[in-house]
Amino acid sequence: MATLHILTLLVLAVIYSTVTAQNKPCGACDQSKCPMTSDKECLAGLTLDRCGCCQVCAQRESELCSHPDVPSSKQYEACGENLQCKIRKDNRGVPHEARCECNDQVEMCGSDGKTYRNYCHLMESSKLAKAEQKPVIKVFKRKPCDSAPEITLPPVSVSNKTGSNVFLTCEVAGVPLPVVEWVYKSSTGKQIVYPTDDDRISTLVRGGPNAHVLTSWLQIQSLQPNDQGTYTCVASNSLGKTEKSCTVSVEVAREF
Repeated sequence: MATLHILTLLVLAVIYSTVTAQNKPCGACDQSKCPMTSDKECLAGLTLDRCGCCQVCAQRESELCSHPDVPSSKQYEACGENLQCKIRKDNRGVPHEARCECNDQVEMCGSDGKTYRNYCHLMESSKLAKAEQKPVIKVFKRKPCDSAPEITLPPVSVSNKTGSNVFLTCEVAGVPLPVVEWVYKSSTGKQIVYPTDDDRISTLVRGGPNAHVLTSWLQIQSLQPNDQGTYTCVASNSLGKTEKSCTVSVEVAREF
C-alpha cells in the first residue's frame, strides 16, 4: 500500500509540474534558446509556440487543439496549414473537445495516382515523399482517381429450406462507379443474368457510404429446388471487371 501511495504521489507531481509549465507566464523571448525545429519534420507545418517566440510543429489533422469555448488544462499548439480548430460534441450535443479539421474535405486524386481523403492528407503525404527524396505529390484532380472495380464485400454462400426467402449481398467500389450484374449457373449448365423480369428473383442497388461505393442485393422469394446453384456478383466499369461467387443450397422440406 505504501508503494502504491508513493507512485500515486509521483504521478500527481508530474501532472502538476506539466500543467504548471504550460500555464507559466511568458518571459522575454530569447530565440537563441529555442529548440531547432525543421519544417521537414513537421507534417502540418511550423507555428509559433504559445508565447509567440519559438517555432514548433503545428498540430496535425484530428489532433487535439485549444479552443476558447472548450475549457482545458492543457495548452495545445495551433493547428497547421489548411487546418482549423473545430469543436466536437458528445451525444447530448455538449462540447467536449476540439480537434484540427481540414478546411478542404473533398476527396482528391494525387499526381501519384492515389486517392486522398482530403487536401491535408495529400499535403502530408507530399511532405513525406519530399523527405524521402521522392517526387512531390500534387493535386491531379479534385475527385477520386479512376480505378478498376473492387468487390469489398463478397456474397456469402447460404443454405435454406424451400419456401423461404434468401438475400445475397455484394459491395463494390470503383471510379467510374461500377455496374453490377448477378449471374446464376445451375449444376446442369443453365445460366441466367439478373436483373430480369422475374418477379420472384429481384435485385436492388444502393449507393454509399462514399460516392464511389455501392451495394447490390439479390433477393430470392419462395426458394425453389431449381434455384440451387452458383450466383456470381459481376462488377464492371471502363477500367475492368471483377467477380465473386457463392452458392445457394436448397433444403427440401420433409412431408409428414
